[in-house]
Amino acid sequence: MAQTQSSPPSVSPTRTRCLNIVLPLLPFLLAFAHVFLSPYTKVEESFTLHAVHDVLAYGFNPHNLQLWDHVTFPGAVPRSFIPPALLGILVYPFSVVSVAAGAIKTKFGVQILVRLVLASLFSYSFNKLAYSIQKTFSVSVKVWFTLLSLSSFHIPYYAGRTLPNFMALPGVLWSISHAMTAQTATSEAERVASLRKAVIALTALATIVRLELALFVIPLALSLLINRQAVFGQVLKWGILGGFGSLSISSAVDYHLWLPTLSHPSFPFKSHFQLFWPEFSGLIYNAVEGHSAEWGVMPWHYYLSSSLPKLLAGNALLVGIAMGGWLLNKIGFDTVVRKAGGWDRLAGVGGVNKVIKIWALSVEWRFILPVLPIFHIISALSASSLWSLRPSKLRILMRLFVLGVLGLNLLATIVTTLLSMGNYPGGEVWKVLENIPGLHKQNASIYFPSYPLQTGATLFTFIHDHSVDGNGHLGPWSAFPEAKEPRWIYNKSEDKMMEDPLSIWEGGIDFVVTGDYDQFLALPNKWVEVASVEGLDSVGRKPGTYRVEAKWGRKLVVLQRRENIQEE
Repeated sequence: MAQTQSSPPSVSPTRTRCLNIVLPLLPFLLAFAHVFLSPYTKVEESFTLHAVHDVLAYGFNPHNLQLWDHVTFPGAVPRSFIPPALLGILVYPFSVVSVAAGAIKTKFGVQILVRLVLASLFSYSFNKLAYSIQKTFSVSVKVWFTLLSLSSFHIPYYAGRTLPNFMALPGVLWSISHAMTAQTATSEAERVASLRKAVIALTALATIVRLELALFVIPLALSLLINRQAVFGQVLKWGILGGFGSLSISSAVDYHLWLPTLSHPSFPFKSHFQLFWPEFSGLIYNAVEGHSAEWGVMPWHYYLSSSLPKLLAGNALLVGIAMGGWLLNKIGFDTVVRKAGGWDRLAGVGGVNKVIKIWALSVEWRFILPVLPIFHIISALSASSLWSLRPSKLRILMRLFVLGVLGLNLLATIVTTLLSMGNYPGGEVWKVLENIPGLHKQNASIYFPSYPLQTGATLFTFIHDHSVDGNGHLGPWSAFPEAKEPRWIYNKSEDKMMEDPLSIWEGGIDFVVTGDYDQFLALPNKWVEVASVEGLDSVGRKPGTYRVEAKWGRKLVVLQRRENIQEE
């Protein structure tokens, strides 16, 4: 006998229209807000960000390739240039118009634009997934998915950041959307088309951007075969199209752009063949050759016992309830589950089972990001069911509980955002340099060691750099405004001659931006502190109390050669 499922409460047409207007705006508003509140970046974002800079500045002209940043600073492990190239091409027309209209006055404004475009891609794909959730489940689940996802910190905060995982995130959300759309397709052709798009896109993303996404593609492909939603030949053809199709395009681009770096002493690849598929070569370098241990190794349970709960925040409570209901249903307590009212939507065929088909075999300790939206869907299913429980007294308590989870997410997000804003002292340096009298002369040299570059200083913050001319090599118009006067020489050399304060002084450097300022000031009559940058120092329990406090302090100091100090 078919089970009767409780229907979600109806939503009035007026409220539906309001939701259709407000909800799609939320991902844009929140992702954009995070970009403006924390406009600077960390070193992990620098490869993609600097590649976008070079695409906009030099285009793909072979004669300009030696000017690209990766030729001199290749980074830890090479990655594909396809994502930053596509992002740069998307940004270019917006940057040209913004510069021509006077809305962007410095290169740093272009960095913000780059991040806003990436955040827009995320927001578009997020809304597409939300619409698929509405078709698969209900308006209520869509609403809670939107609120619970965006009220948590990590997704909207990182949506506009050029980390490899978040460069892939828009495509991952788009693919999950199509995988879910296939569940409610009205025709066989529509169902197959949706599954084909999902598998091809995920396979292409795994091939080019993040090979770990194979841990998402393989379970999806197996579930399609097990549930007889596709035959082996179809899945194989889709995988070949996505994998080899994308590789046939990316390999030529990556080989061309990485070739000048092959002779660099710090470049980890030594063979020409490794350049054709950087993502696979990087996997061999890290996993097979064991270089990933240089970055630290966590215990096998770390991501499930620590990282995932932190990423989910209050949503972890809702996920736990949902999974508990699903397990009770699976071990024969389906009658008890149904009597609670509305739980059959959550735990039965119409609820978590639809999500489990996509997610069931996908959990792996390195594979958190693609799974996170799935957990948010599960938490939304849980919240929707709790919100509409039949017993009125219990319903009030459950609604207070769900609102409490939402409030917990918002509180954690506000606190974490405020703290994160202080984690980018290197990004603040460009503003500090503008107010130093000694930097009003032409060709002043400024040395940036590792720490300021790790904490926000990028090619986009070098606003007095005149090495990028205004001719616009990607197209007929420049993507950058004219560099500010006077001309400064930014030096971020990793040469051994720049390893100690005395060598830097003997090298004729005029200014140094450093966190290790004590050793510079210890040299007699060499360096003078002329400015400093504060940032978040630590967060911990205040001694003798149970209060948690954040400490701020000097993170960077700008030093000037004493002999160049001018009397005012």
